[in-house]
Amino acid sequence: MKKPTVYDVARLAGVSVSTVSRFNNQTGYIAKEKAQAIEQAISELSFSAKTTKHHGNKARSMKIGVVVPTFDNSYFASILNGINHCAQNSAYSLRIESSRFSKVREQKVIKQMLNLGVDALVLVVSLLSEDEIKRLVGTLPILIVAGSDKGSLPILKIDNVIAGRIATNHLIQLGHTKIVHAHGRLNEGPDAKDRLEGYKQSLLEAGLQVDSRLIVDGGYYTKTAYNAVLQLIKDDIAFSAVFAANDLSAYGVIQALREHDIAVPQQVSVIGFDDLYTSEIVTPALTTVRQPLYEIGKIALSHICDIMSSNADKPFVPPAELIVRDSASKVMN
Repeated sequence: MKKPTVYDVARLAGVSVSTVSRFNNQTGYIAKEKAQAIEQAISELSFSAKTTKHHGNKARSMKIGVVVPTFDNSYFASILNGINHCAQNSAYSLRIESSRFSKVREQKVIKQMLNLGVDALVLVVSLLSEDEIKRLVGTLPILIVAGSDKGSLPILKIDNVIAGRIATNHLIQLGHTKIVHAHGRLNEGPDAKDRLEGYKQSLLEAGLQVDSRLIVDGGYYTKTAYNAVLQLIKDDIAFSAVFAANDLSAYGVIQALREHDIAVPQQVSVIGFDDLYTSEIVTPALTTVRQPLYEIGKIALSHICDIMSSNADKPFVPPAELIVRDSASKVMN
């Protein structure tokens, strides 16, 4: 069977050959509808562009690299599911690797993907600074999912300050004044800091003091949060509610309370963050702040395709949402 040519792609997509050439070589703006038509034609024809040295660019490989810290985590799995769902309806294939929470390995994985000739990279919760990323990837199109929005690289994320306020305000509205915050890893990206900031803002706006004794390191891990709450109990520090920076740490909070016969939510209310699929089936079912993780994954794949064709607008990221279940209730007098 004769291999499809650029002319076949142009004919099927309803665009000019020069437009297909610009698409393949990533050499300029292409209207979104035309880029999508070309991607669809490439997929239907199983077209493979020839390598070219035109303007120093290479032909598109129709491969996108995705790097996440780990696979054994519902947070990252939800984002990856969204990315994969969107990729199934596109002409692109994915190369997905884990950094295993190691900066050295993340750098190595990115270099490997560059050697494979990926057209773009999506970095989910990257451990690298913006300068480190830029030195590695050069001009390659890149998208950061969840990370610092202070730099120039495109990023997808929710407003974590507002989300932290949503969680804390819910507990305040239930009558709680002694609220613990089990924060995430403050030295790894801004999300944990922003949720902590939201917690503090809510307390101050409600006329409550920010008590440093009630701010503990939950580390985003079940065991770390478990140990932090055990220490609060051991130190006899009074509290009636806990806002955990993610659902995994909320599970550790509940475990620690349960081991000391402290009933949730009758004696202490607990609210998490993320709305992992397991949070609906734990006992008690966890009240939490839902991040639209699956939707963010879908948006990420679509947005990086737009970036490659130089037609990317600022994407709309659905806001965080309070999910009320059984683990938080009004203060019992």
